[in-house]
Amino acid sequence: MEADPERARGEAAGWLILLDDDPSDEDRQAEFRVWLEAPGNRAAWESVSRTGALLAGVGTEPAASPVGFAGTGGPNPVWRPWTRRPIILATVLALFGAVVLTPSLVRKLEADHATGTAQVRSVQLGDGSKVQLGPDSAIRLSFSTSERRVTLLSGEAQFDVTPDSSRPFRVVARHATTTVLGTRFGVVMLEGGTSISVARGHVEVDATMRGSTYELFAGDWVRVDRDGSVRQGADLPDFLLAGPGSRLAVRNRPVAEVVERLRPWFSGRIVIASGSIGDQPVTGVFDATDPADALDAIVGPQGGRVLRVTPWLLIVLAG
Repeated sequence: MEADPERARGEAAGWLILLDDDPSDEDRQAEFRVWLEAPGNRAAWESVSRTGALLAGVGTEPAASPVGFAGTGGPNPVWRPWTRRPIILATVLALFGAVVLTPSLVRKLEADHATGTAQVRSVQLGDGSKVQLGPDSAIRLSFSTSERRVTLLSGEAQFDVTPDSSRPFRVVARHATTTVLGTRFGVVMLEGGTSISVARGHVEVDATMRGSTYELFAGDWVRVDRDGSVRQGADLPDFLLAGPGSRLAVRNRPVAEVVERLRPWFSGRIVIASGSIGDQPVTGVFDATDPADALDAIVGPQGGRVLRVTPWLLIVLAG
């Protein structure tokens, strides 16, 4: 599995809090050791621990092993508490600035239109087309005499396009470019890929990595994963439905992917500390307007539980 440094740092921050909260919990220690061995996690842990040490005033030189954690190189590392909760929270806040807030701010500086946490916004473009942005989403416009181009920088958007045969309307996302002449469709960018679904009309989707083109009509959908693989169909898709509404409909997708779609509705951070829970498939319809309750409903049937550390930090653990 490909390492994701940003996610690993967030999970490491969550483990920093969990281990400091109850250093004597042997089951938690064992689960942490399993997490530590996943690709990229050890480096993330060392980075987060070092940040915590600096904030605590422990020192500026890197320790031989991660601060507050003895024996990471051995088979049975053991957590040794070294700080107090204010320092832990300061570490998390520092990570928010480095991992969450800064990329979001950069996207919004690049964007012509953007939304914040739990915000849905309708925008009418200069050609009469309408865009509905989901929460924590951003688009950049580039209209010319020969083309109407919208770049989806983050999140999701639903488009109701005014026909203009002389100026194709294109939506560029990370993994796919969608071209239309007049239609209503949605585009969702997730970490694992980009999905497009058509409510009305006709679109053409170019899968960036594969170089393949797919024609979609009303009711059709296609999912282009970040590894270039493509799935398509005309029934309820095996991924989160496109559209920036507050109800998340999903069938047979991993908990981690559903939680990713829920995150823009939560004004803090959601960390899945248990990889086994994140991999479990989930099916259902969830109300994103209450993220904490939705998270309970998502992970509970999979044997997980939600630890509410602060109003701004939710950690998913194995039951």
